[in-house]
Parts: sequence; structure tokens; C-alpha cells
Amino acid sequence: MSEPPVLHVQGIGVTTAEDGEQLPTVVVDASKHPEVRDLARVHATDGVGEISTEALCLPWGEGHLFLLGIRVSVPVLCTFAVGFSLPAQRQVLDDAVLAGRLVIATTDPTRAADEKPLWLAVDLDPQDLKAALP
Repeated sequence: MSEPPVLHVQGIGVTTAEDGEQLPTVVVDASKHPEVRDLARVHATDGVGEISTEALCLPWGEGHLFLLGIRVSVPVLCTFAVGFSLPAQRQVLDDAVLAGRLVIATTDPTRAADEKPLWLAVDLDPQDLKAALP
């Protein structure tokens, strides 16, 4: 069994849900990790399933490296982490605390209109996330 991948945040933004809700969103490159790239499709066809998260913040240079570990156990088993650079990407985490969830996009936003991507929405424990932030 290989180690879970760490996918570094390449971009941050907002996704507008069908009901108009604004959801904090991160873009990651999962092209080398098909087990992560396929999660959004599984999520859309088989339902949300069971997802748990854990956060860890480490001093890193002039700021911090913030890791959000994500474990999907149903309907498939997949574990990975999303790596944030703080303070540059802090706002999306603050927004995730307020929203109680985070959208993870594995499709390059410049190709999203053509590819009609499915993105993975992850429910978070706002208190745990906030407690891990510096």
C-alpha cells in the first residue's frame, strides 16, 4: 500500500451551488492520482458516503504549511491530504470554517467549461478546523 498523496493547492476561489450558496473552493492537480481524481464521479453517482477530516499546521519558512487530511471510507476507500500555504491561502480556510465545508476541484478551471467537471464537496468540523489554524 502506498502513502497517501499530498495535493498542493494551486488556486482558491468560490463555487456557486445550485441553490446559490457560495462555497469555498480549492483547485488541486490530481492527474497523477486517479483514485483521488475519480472521487467526484463516485461521489455524484454513489452518494456522499463517509468522509472524515483531520487538520495539522506546521511552521514553514515565514508562514505555515496547513495539511487537511481527508479519508473517504464509503463507498470507496481513499485517503489523501490537501496542502495549503499560509498566510497566502488562509482566506479559503477561514471561509471553510464559516461554511462547514470545502469544495475540492480536480479539473483545471480554464478547462471546466468544456469538461463539465464534478467536484468533491467535503463536510468539515468547523471547530476542529478553526482550532488547527494558527
